[in-house]
Amino acid sequence: MVKRELKHTPAKWKVDRVGNLAKKMSDAKVVAIAKIEGIPSKQFQEMRKELKGIGLVVDRNNLVKRAMEKAKIKGMDDYFKGPSALLFTDLNPFKLDKMLRDKRINAPVKAGMKAPFDLVVPEGDTPFGPGPVIGDLQRAGIKAKIQGPKIVVTHDSTVAKEGDILSAEVASVLTRLGIKPIQIGFELTAAYEGGMVYPGNVLYIDEAKTLADIRAAHSNAFNLAMFAGIFNSATIKPLIQKAFNDSRSLAITAEIVNKDTIKELIAMAEAQAKILGYAAGQTGAPAVATEAAPANKEEPKKEDAVSEEDASAGLSSLFG
Repeated sequence: MVKRELKHTPAKWKVDRVGNLAKKMSDAKVVAIAKIEGIPSKQFQEMRKELKGIGLVVDRNNLVKRAMEKAKIKGMDDYFKGPSALLFTDLNPFKLDKMLRDKRINAPVKAGMKAPFDLVVPEGDTPFGPGPVIGDLQRAGIKAKIQGPKIVVTHDSTVAKEGDILSAEVASVLTRLGIKPIQIGFELTAAYEGGMVYPGNVLYIDEAKTLADIRAAHSNAFNLAMFAGIFNSATIKPLIQKAFNDSRSLAITAEIVNKDTIKELIAMAEAQAKILGYAAGQTGAPAVATEAAPANKEEPKKEDAVSEEDASAGLSSLFG
């Protein structure tokens, strides 16, 4: 008896689907895989509309893998874990990852989820009027009371600590209060470009930290080049300025007179003269300028005694 091997013929729709996916992969500059687990249908559709210019396909993982084989894309099989979406784009993987992060939206928590951080209901008014809802708030651990026409939260109330499993009461109250503490969105697990596979964990770039690191590196390199006297486009001007200042300071210290030091040296001399004058006044030293000593008075000369005969002769000469 001749045994015949039965060949499995895949359904035509599967063959067509694999062919279409392979063509999209071949036409795209970048093919990426994104996790979509835990994203509600409504939020999924909202985020999908925001991805303008980016193709998104959700299909069976086995069909996607066959399409990648057909498109000769290797190294991506290990990144299909759980519900995933396939993205086709001309953006480079890093820009794609940043865009997906920016498109994340806030969403309410659900019962059974782990609190991503301490969940705190802030003090203040609530949208609720007096009624049975106050009991729901209090059972969830919220300090609330009726005040006038509204129910108010009297103090900041922590309803769950980070890592706590959220109860149905807490999840319901947070949703009714309009508190959406979690962010959901497409998370890249891998991206393929030009034969290179980029795992999702290398695609995230903290722009603020990166810019700060670049500025710090530039500052350190500049300071080192200045210290070592290395001339380049960034240091040439400050090094020339430093050389001029150093030479000028040396000339002033050595009291070398030139057009760049003359004013400074004169100012220093004037300042030193003032200090000396002040010091002289403080120690009681004689002043530089003193009054001239009075001249010695000469004693009047005694006139010679005149004899009577001379006096008579003088009178005779007057009257002839």
